[in-house]
Amino acid sequence: MSPEHPERPPRPASSPVELVPATRSDRAVLENLGQLFRHDLSESYGLLPNADGTFNNRPLDKFRTGADPEHRAWLITAAGGLGGYVMTRPLEPGVMMIDGFFVVRALRRTGVGREAARQVIAMFPGRWAIGFQAYNPGAQRFWSLVATDAVGDAWSTHDDPPVEGRPPDSWVTFST
Repeated sequence: MSPEHPERPPRPASSPVELVPATRSDRAVLENLGQLFRHDLSESYGLLPNADGTFNNRPLDKFRTGADPEHRAWLITAAGGLGGYVMTRPLEPGVMMIDGFFVVRALRRTGVGREAARQVIAMFPGRWAIGFQAYNPGAQRFWSLVATDAVGDAWSTHDDPPVEGRPPDSWVTFST
């Protein structure tokens, strides 16, 4: 180990990966993870936090209110430790979507995210639409791998029309 290139500390254990259904009692945990998620996205979206130092997170707000019972959330654990969260909801009748997906940086590129995505997709067989931002090449690569894991090459992508003030969302779609 040289002083110019010190070794990184080891990453936390990454398996087994489990999805633990989130309940209303997990609201504080989801809120804290949601702030990390929105902070990560702030660079891509060019957003600053609110005056109180927090970021808005509408999908998480909808889950926390309990207004839509089909809006579901799971905590992602890796080797028993908290690793992130995933949220789903119907996009339209018969089509599920990922409404929020976050893996803490220490566990990225370890397979935790792909395994969590695989598990949640397996819970809801049928049509899927997963949105991401094409200007985030890591997200595009990740969701393409997830789709390939789920259905081989039987998936497609498309872009939404542009929305004023931000680039359009891109979508990976497939049926399991």
